[in-house]
Amino acid sequence: SSGEAAQGSASAGAQQDSSATTEVDAAYFSSYDDLSVHALMLGDASRLGAYAAAFRLGRAALHGKTVLDVGAGSGVLSLLAARLGGAARVYAVEAAPGMASLARRLAAANGLDGVVHVVEGRAEEVELPEQVDVIISEWMGFYLLHESMLEAVLAARSRWLKPSGIMLPSSARIWAVIVEAEGLRMELESYQCLHGLDLSAVAEAELARRCRKPDVELLESQRLLAQPLVAWECNDFCNLRCGATAEVTAELSFVALRAGRVAALALWFDVGFAVPTQSKPDGKQVIELSTGPGAPATHWKQTVVHLGCFVPVEAGDVLPVRLLLRQSDDNPRQYEITVESS
Repeated sequence: SSGEAAQGSASAGAQQDSSATTEVDAAYFSSYDDLSVHALMLGDASRLGAYAAAFRLGRAALHGKTVLDVGAGSGVLSLLAARLGGAARVYAVEAAPGMASLARRLAAANGLDGVVHVVEGRAEEVELPEQVDVIISEWMGFYLLHESMLEAVLAARSRWLKPSGIMLPSSARIWAVIVEAEGLRMELESYQCLHGLDLSAVAEAELARRCRKPDVELLESQRLLAQPLVAWECNDFCNLRCGATAEVTAELSFVALRAGRVAALALWFDVGFAVPTQSKPDGKQVIELSTGPGAPATHWKQTVVHLGCFVPVEAGDVLPVRLLLRQSDDNPRQYEITVESS
């Protein structure tokens, strides 16, 4: 019957979607079994320093407690939680076999193999012997959400975090601002007449290429044309529902602070580590890790989404922008970024 045919088609589609997701995840975890990826992150002083500061400052919250490290990689955050935070037990969950093996060796080399227990597998699937007091994770991607690792952290929270537990980082914001791209504009203009030849088609193709995929680059502060605005924020990851970031929409209104040509929207993020301290046992001290253009450079840099045009503005001009970040249907580890302006 037609109903049975439709049901069979839906079942086949679900199997194809599941297979595609499995392939995407397999490629994702395989990429993180590459030591060079972790060497890059270990060399990011701002990244590692923020976690170390949070663990030291929040020692009162970690000392003698159980900790879950989601996506532990080389295990360095697990080791710091044990060494600086004084955690009694740390479950370092890592799905990449090579990294899980390295994490075990590093725990033993630092005399912490009795504290740091490496659990190989996906955070959504592994079993732990107990609930935990603290969840730590370095899950952030470009513009915060790239790679969608936050979902694994939230799933682990729902399964393993005690009702009174804390998460580090505990909060986050995505920032956006309109920017110039004068270097790109002049490059494109140069194709209009090169040795007497009209190569405008090259300029059109190059601009189209830039618009297909965001650039990840270190953005000079002088390229900003307005005050950055918060496009999305979460004040407490303990309360964020699973799936809340599958689609993020922001209606922004930028006021130009000087004359220029708007060529792109730049995105970055900051995260906060709110920890109880000895000096503030009833309150919390917040350590902030910023990846903005005014902060020390990080491996995340900034994400620049080109608009495909160069819009002249004067100081005081208002530019409304609608930003949409949506998980890709083909690859949920990636986001489709749409920027609209009237």
